[in-house]
Amino acid sequence: MDALVVAEIAVAAVQDVLFALAAGMLAVRLMTSGIGGAAAGAGAPRWSRWQGGAALALACALAVYLWLQAAVMSGSPLAEAGSAVTAVLTESHFGLAWSVGCAGAAVMALGGFFSAGRAGRPGGSGATVTALGALVYAAGRAAESHAADTGDFTLREAVHVVHLGSTALWAGSVIVSAVLLRRRETALSGGPQRAAFCSRLSQLATAALAIVAATGIYNAIQDTAHTVGPLLGEAYGRVLAAKLVLVCATVLLGGANRMVFLPRMQVAAASGDAALAQVQAQRRFGQLLAVEALAMLGVLIVAAVLGHTSP
Repeated sequence: MDALVVAEIAVAAVQDVLFALAAGMLAVRLMTSGIGGAAAGAGAPRWSRWQGGAALALACALAVYLWLQAAVMSGSPLAEAGSAVTAVLTESHFGLAWSVGCAGAAVMALGGFFSAGRAGRPGGSGATVTALGALVYAAGRAAESHAADTGDFTLREAVHVVHLGSTALWAGSVIVSAVLLRRRETALSGGPQRAAFCSRLSQLATAALAIVAATGIYNAIQDTAHTVGPLLGEAYGRVLAAKLVLVCATVLLGGANRMVFLPRMQVAAASGDAALAQVQAQRRFGQLLAVEALAMLGVLIVAAVLGHTSP
């Protein structure tokens, strides 16, 4: 594989992770509202700034990706690709899709920094602006993907937009929550607060997983509709299989937390004399969530490889 293509895949993976982090920070900011009272409200601006920073880093990663794509499309060395950037932006479908995605990342950053200036208000217009930016960014990414093979503004492309958004929300909420629960956050310092937050996280992850599964099956069917021969005989099939293995691992880890340790946390939080059981359940939940977060990072990286592999 050409070195520039490898670099493109690496930058695409960074984009996927940053998008997931931005979506996850927004989700965590909303999930902690109403749980920790004043402490949660005081922490909201910090989450908003981090979310805005992740979106700003995403825009920078998009700029790097554009330069790499210009080098690939023009066949010029990386250091001399600057002259091809304008042509790529104005004369190619990729350029239009990239512009849409970059605009979405910029709107996400503005939404995050706007929310940071409104202390104590985790939702509101800033969250709406961020969500709108995420939708625009996902639309741009979908227009760059295999989903655009049959044209823009199609059902296939719309389904992929939903898939990208739900994947980012699922992965991001798990990754950010894994970090949050390993810290001594004031907003979640008590057992009942942590149990309530983990319950919200489990509900969100379950809903996002259902959407990811439905849209992922549709995408896989569409991408492999014209495959000749065994699917695992193709590079695309093997990468897809690796992604499915990682997704199954995250589902099993999340299911164990939802069915085993979350109920223990909830029961222990409701019992005034169950402090030890509460701490043990919290620790187990956090440990499994950390492993799930690592698996999620693997899913995002493999997804970037899959996006650069021909079906």
